Amino acid sequence: MNAFQMRSLPSWIVFQLLERCNLRCSMCYEWGDTGAYHARGAPAELPLELVMRSVRECLPARPFFEFFGGEPLLYTGIWDVIDLIRGAGCELAFPTNATLVEEHAERLVRQGPTQLWISMDGPPAINDQQRGRGVFARVIRGFEALARAQHAAGENLPELGVTYVVTPLNHRHIAEFFLEVIDLSRLAAVSIELQSYITEVQHRAYAEIARLEFGVTDTPCAQAYLRDPSSFAGMDVEAISRQMMRVREACAARGMRFYSQPRSLSVADLTHYLGAAWERMSERRHRCGVPWGQVEISARGDVSTCHSFYDIPIGNIHEQGLAEIWRGEKAARVRAYLRKNLFPICTACCRYYTNTPVLGR
Repeated sequence: MNAFQMRSLPSWIVFQLLERCNLRCSMCYEWGDTGAYHARGAPAELPLELVMRSVRECLPARPFFEFFGGEPLLYTGIWDVIDLIRGAGCELAFPTNATLVEEHAERLVRQGPTQLWISMDGPPAINDQQRGRGVFARVIRGFEALARAQHAAGENLPELGVTYVVTPLNHRHIAEFFLEVIDLSRLAAVSIELQSYITEVQHRAYAEIARLEFGVTDTPCAQAYLRDPSSFAGMDVEAISRQMMRVREACAARGMRFYSQPRSLSVADLTHYLGAAWERMSERRHRCGVPWGQVEISARGDVSTCHSFYDIPIGNIHEQGLAEIWRGEKAARVRAYLRKNLFPICTACCRYYTNTPVLGR
């Protein structure tokens, strides 16, 4: 494969391996109270042979790989895919609720995905209120099992990061969780994110663009992100800002990577974010480079250039090869539109705030 052909392959590939999870987190935009998957019938799962074919097709470009879900550790073929990706020397990251990490700790160390992002929501009582009784204890057992396996094998991978989504329930416990409950010395990175959401106005505008520009008449992925900003009205923005800054300082002191959504932690920017006044934020963007480097494959095989928003597909790997889709006419149409405009819902995408594939975020 020549240099031109390699440049025409994605540099960052995300597989949504399955629409299945072993938890029912109330805030999840997939399986939560308003999640996108409730009305879809039987949960989908990508056939292993299609995943392996798509990975092999893009290996010459040595892309960064990421898994998504549902819960990736529930995917039956995950170890075969990890072997293929890591055997080719490519980096791999994926999020997990970590309830299966204890069971798979030795294999995770032996097969070595580069990074794991552990999703947690606060101290034990808060975490379990959002994720289910006993979940916090299971996650901690997973941390400990992974540390034992790494010590026994003399390995440092996978690196661990914790991702914390700020909600009305847990917003007063950010500093307590990171500075008193969790052992930061076990982590390589921290990500604290205000909840992704869109308004009804944004959704209607996006749905109209999808229909007129791309012939798409249903937008369930975007609809799952619908929230009324009034649901955040009781949150203490000054306390959120103060706590996030304390955690950022603690990470800097330890040489750890720190990510936030949004990146600015000022009271003004956090207030604008929670009040749906994105146009007033200091880091307002007018362009997105992700569609020129990243591709995402849903559990139903749909290929998209957008993270989480799979409503405007550029093809399906059940019907075409991934490279052909990436270079195809539908992909060109989406990029042509995004070269001049953002979608109205882009403010709800974490890639809008962090566009570098470090620790999979």
